[in-house]
Amino acid sequence: MAELTYANAIVKLEAGNSINLLDMKNLSYADLDKLFEDIKFWKIHGKDDFNLRIRYQKNDP
Repeated sequence: MAELTYANAIVKLEAGNSINLLDMKNLSYADLDKLFEDIKFWKIHGKDDFNLRIRYQKNDP
């Protein structure tokens, strides 16, 4: 299996699959922080609003 990256993790979670902690240890702290922020956003706003999150980040200063 290929090493988990932030992009792979997002794709897996969007598809409804899971990722495990052993795979997550390969992510950098910055990628883990982004991933956890995305998961919190999904939890608050619902997974269907993920595209809203991407648009919001593009408009960040």
